[in-house]
Order: sequence, then C-alpha cells, then structure tokens
Amino acid sequence: MMPPFRNGRNVCLALLLKPRPLCRTRRPVWLLCLGICALTCQTASTADATSFSNAFSWNLYLSLDGADNFSGGVAPGAVGNATGKAGFAFNTARAGWWPGGRLVTEFLAIQNSSPENYVGDVQGVNNLTGLSRGALYKLYYRQNIGNATLRAGLISANDYFDTSGVASQFLNVSYGFTPTIGVNVPAASSYPFSSLGVMGSYGADGWTAMGGVFEGDAIHPLRNPYERGDMIFLEADRSGSLDGGRYTLKVGAWQNSQLPQYQSALGNDTSGLYSIGEYRWKQAGMTWGGFLELGAAPNPVNALPWYLGAGLRLRHFWLAGPGDSLGIGMTRAWLRGRPHTAETDVECYCSAKIISHLYLQPDLQYVIHPSGIYPNALVGLLRLHMRLS
Repeated sequence: MMPPFRNGRNVCLALLLKPRPLCRTRRPVWLLCLGICALTCQTASTADATSFSNAFSWNLYLSLDGADNFSGGVAPGAVGNATGKAGFAFNTARAGWWPGGRLVTEFLAIQNSSPENYVGDVQGVNNLTGLSRGALYKLYYRQNIGNATLRAGLISANDYFDTSGVASQFLNVSYGFTPTIGVNVPAASSYPFSSLGVMGSYGADGWTAMGGVFEGDAIHPLRNPYERGDMIFLEADRSGSLDGGRYTLKVGAWQNSQLPQYQSALGNDTSGLYSIGEYRWKQAGMTWGGFLELGAAPNPVNALPWYLGAGLRLRHFWLAGPGDSLGIGMTRAWLRGRPHTAETDVECYCSAKIISHLYLQPDLQYVIHPSGIYPNALVGLLRLHMRLS
C-alpha cells in the first residue's frame, strides 16, 4: 500500500518532534520582549496614567475539541484537542502618543492528538490541530498611514492572505488555508506557526492591494531566519454592492524560494495562484453567505496541484439564537501519483451560543478517498469554544 501524503501541518509536527540541541536563537526574542516592556514602562512614567491604561486591550480564546473517525480511513478512533490563545495590544493613539500605531503580542498553547492518524486525509479535518506546545505566536508592530498599513515582526501571513470570512467557521483546514499552499509548502506562515516578515496594504474606492515577504521556515522562525529561504505573497481584493448584497473578490499569487538542503522538509522552489469569491445577503431576516475558493500550483514538483472549495452559510435563522449559524460546504484536492486522483470532503456544521461568549459546534465530515488511497471516512467533531476580549 502506498503511504499517504502528510498534510503540511503533519510534516511540521514530525520535524518538531525530532530530537535536536537546544536552539540558542530563542534568547534574543525574550530579550526583545523585555526591552519592549521596559521601554513601554519608562515612557508610561511620563504619560497620563488614564490614557496609558486605555491604550491596552486583551483577548483570550479557549477551545476543546473532540474528533471521532466512525468508519473508513486508516482505522476507527477518537482523539481530543485543547487550544488556548491569549494576547494583548497596545494602541499608541489612546496612550496619547502618535496616531495609527499598534503593538500586538499573542501566545499559543496546544495539547493535541491528530485525527489524521485515523482519517488518513491530506486536507485536515480539524483546523486547530497542531503540535502540543506553548509558544510566542505573534509579536509585531502595525502602523496606519492614511489608506496604507504596514506590519513588521512575528506574523502569521494567513491572517491576512488567502482568507475567507464566510468560510471561517468551517473546521476543515482547506477552507481557511488553500491546500495548494499548505500541503506543497509545509513551512508556510500559517497556524500553528508564524514567521518573521514585513507586509503592507493600501485600500481605496473598494480596492485593496497587499504584499508581504516572510521567512521560508515558519516552523523554526528564529533559527537562522535569514538563511532558510523566503515566501512572497501578493493579493488584490475588490468589494462592493450587488443586487442588494455585498460581494468580495480576491486574487492572489505566492512564490516560495528555498535552499536545496531544506527543500525536502520545508518545500520546493515553487509558486501558485488562488482566488476567493464571497457574497453576503439578507432575506426574511436571515443572513446568507456563499463562497467559492480556487487554488492552483501546477508545477510538477507539487504533490497537490489543484483545489476547489465552495459552501453556503446561514446566520440569524431563529430568534432564540441570533448568533447561531449553519453551514454546508465541499472541498476537493487533486493529488498526483495516487490510485484515486482526488480527495473530496463534504462538511456540515451548526454553531450555537450556550451562554454569552460560549459556543458549541457539532460538525460532520464525509471524506471521499482520503489521501487518494483509503476507504471513505465518516468523521464527527464537537467543539466547545469561548472568546473574550
């Protein structure tokens, strides 16, 4: 039997689990954090205390997941997952300093077992799957200058590039990060990894243009960051009104450049395109949203050359739960060198508010030809998550 493709995150996990000497490049990051705190506290002594206090904001996200592969795939089995993210932001304008500045810090903690060990799929049925670890996840500075925005530091590129708002509550990884990037470039800057980078955007008259350069190894972002390749993203967005609703169109391109000695683990020299279309409208008091996602990376070195995703989301469909939502979607990833040429995932979910800030989300996925070699799998997931700010 042919081995399955490991999705991008599984490759990352395997690399991180390898024994290795203690990395000596972590110390500068903590020194940087201490330096920023010291500078902030020194400046605070000369600033108005009330303004300085108002300049801080915080956020906390907690999630408990369960995933059960009922049948098919590699084997039946269930796993659990716990994820926590906590961070704060400092707004320079609210502190009485200069306008448009924002310093963002976020920490990530994961206790995880991978459902792909039972499902055997390429795309990933749970978008919070990651290595069990605690880490500094984000540390960057953002500056708005008129219609332009600049960011620099430790950033997750997928927070800004290749994103779909309508598809954000689906649990399959492909809805949030096109697998033509995530599978072919396993070290790309996306959850649960971030990388050092710089990016900018400019928006006017319904158009937004973005570009960014990120280091090529988000798995080890502080280990020789300037000697492990780079990844470039470019994206153009268009938003506007159409037939009583709102549409958004996104077209993006990416290029990964990597040194030969790291290509087997971090991704080859390759490139690709992606496109996302979204439409939102209201009808009979309910809020609808539809989306279409396309990905292309036809270079022969890529194991996953094509991707198609589509779905429909419904919100505010009953008075008792104005924040509740339903969704149904499909993702299809084409594979090279497999008995079956594609893996298809059909997903449906329901997200319901239990109490303020606390949501319960049951999810069901049917994976057709996992990795192109395994029997069709039926997977059930249950997520309990809370967001505070």
